[in-house]
Amino acid sequence: NISHSPPCQPANRTQGTNASMSILESLEGRGVLLLASLAVTCFLELPQLLLLALCCMLYILCRNGWMRLQLSRSAEESGSLLSKIPPRPSSRPPFRPSSQLPFRQESKVPVQPPTFQSTGFSAQVSELLELITPSEASERVAKELAAYTQSIIQEMLSGASVEGFANADVLRGTAFGVAVPEIDLVVSADPDCLEQQLQGRLSKGGIPKARMDARKMQKSAIRACTDLLVAAGGFKFRRSAFRCEEPKVTLMGPSTMSVSGQGIPVDFSVNCATPGCHAALVTACGEIDPRSRGLILLVRRWSKDRGVCHVARGHLPPYGWTLLAIFFLQAKEKLLPPISGMKIGNDYVVQTNGTGHSAEGTVGSLFSRFIGFYRNEIDLQKEVVSLRLGTRETISLGPFDDEAVRPLVHIEDPFDAERNFGAGLSSEGLQRLREELLRADKMLLAGEEALLSEVLEPWAPPDKHLIPEAESINQQGI
Repeated sequence: NISHSPPCQPANRTQGTNASMSILESLEGRGVLLLASLAVTCFLELPQLLLLALCCMLYILCRNGWMRLQLSRSAEESGSLLSKIPPRPSSRPPFRPSSQLPFRQESKVPVQPPTFQSTGFSAQVSELLELITPSEASERVAKELAAYTQSIIQEMLSGASVEGFANADVLRGTAFGVAVPEIDLVVSADPDCLEQQLQGRLSKGGIPKARMDARKMQKSAIRACTDLLVAAGGFKFRRSAFRCEEPKVTLMGPSTMSVSGQGIPVDFSVNCATPGCHAALVTACGEIDPRSRGLILLVRRWSKDRGVCHVARGHLPPYGWTLLAIFFLQAKEKLLPPISGMKIGNDYVVQTNGTGHSAEGTVGSLFSRFIGFYRNEIDLQKEVVSLRLGTRETISLGPFDDEAVRPLVHIEDPFDAERNFGAGLSSEGLQRLREELLRADKMLLAGEEALLSEVLEPWAPPDKHLIPEAESINQQGI
């Protein structure tokens, strides 16, 4: 049998031969150069070799200098072009909430209204307060989350501490639980230490040191900590709120630290004072009259379920609703005296001026009067809410105050009289607030026959095809 080679074999042999020849030629060329250089150096004496090395060094230096000159000329040309661009304004633009109306979307797990076994509105309120009051388990979860978060971020921010605040029972799901979390994680760090340890991150972002104000440093620290918590801590990012008065992000905690196996939503911030102020106020008011703590919890739960405490939508923040509840107990019920606060070290101290008066009534009846007070008696656009005064006062405009640009409502912070927690309320948010007050006031006219489950029915936005009609109604002021 005669075996025939495949037709491609001669071609392969030719290609292999050519490749071998090229390799030999390159080796021969390199060998010739090597031999030539050896021959030259052999015939040269030591002074000549030193002169040759000096010439090579001078050539290298001249070459580098020429390249640097070209780079500097190109940088000057680009700088002249950048100088024509107008600088960014140094003042931060005011926060403007989203003007787009939300619309109803299909949900796989729709939120159901709460149900109660008790009969009578006051009894149902008492049953609810037993469920939403922060328990020892909730406080323990907040502390464990804070300790776990602190152990992670200390790898980047040495000396920083994390404190956890539980505003309600976090082991029970509620409507808008992710939009308005019930746990606040606050990092406390020295601003100088933040600047030193975040200098590399800020320089990479192109922020010069002269423009590093406290707010930019705060946001940069939040971003850096969030990246670390998501990458190494098992947290999940949900949303950010950097244009609000207090920048923060919403995270889902690790599922391993939850009893239900699902992550617990938390609000994460750096050097934020509001959670500590809220905890100090609730504790101080609860010591004067325990019903005040229950009313604050109920008001915050109602504003959350009815969707009127979402700051990004132009509503009052949850802390603003806390101040409204306390002011009602001062100005209307006379249960609480004037209150002011200050920060001493890392602690928030509440001071009271006088004592309150005892009055009858349950938390349920106080909530009904709270709704009626802000629905029918007080005009928030003309009166100031001040816990420091504790009485109703009309807003006084200065000679240079422009009424067209001033905030719609003024809710003074008892820890900082210059701070207004009603500054972010938009006209749409004020309209929603009035609608919810009217709705609750009509339901509570039934007295003890009113159903708390209907009052706390989770708010749902209108269908998408009804949004143009809702916008036209709002424009007509109805």
